[in-house]
Amino acid sequence: MKSYILIAFSIVFFSISLSSCTKPRIELDDSVWGDQAFITQAVLFKYTTVTNQLGYEEPVTGYQNTSVTTVSNIIDRSGATVTLVAAKGTDLTKIGIRFSHFAKKIEPLNGAPVAGVISDFSAGNFTYRVTSADGTVRDWRVKVSVAP
Repeated sequence: MKSYILIAFSIVFFSISLSSCTKPRIELDDSVWGDQAFITQAVLFKYTTVTNQLGYEEPVTGYQNTSVTTVSNIIDRSGATVTLVAAKGTDLTKIGIRFSHFAKKIEPLNGAPVAGVISDFSAGNFTYRVTSADGTVRDWRVKVSVAP
């Protein structure tokens, strides 16, 4: 009898505690954030092989995310362009790009490499669509090159 009461009490307790999860979601009004379809910073990066002993018999090999040195990094908000000039000798076929922004979404267009992923940037010119929380859309041109 006690086990039936305990089971009934458990069912009632869990039913009440889980009912709070079924409340309707409150939607945010994204329009209050205004036009934030701007890129504020762009950084090139690469993965460098690192080998450490770490106290094991065999060395452990991993990859470290390191910044690519740039000679010039110009962001033109009015023209919606980013110009990155990497240091002489940089291999543009094995780098990635990261953006800092206040937008809701950044998406590559026309075959541009996905941000945050090692890709081939040797083609030089790419377009990224930046969408602000209020729905403003701005296409940014990103040019990546190597210093002579």
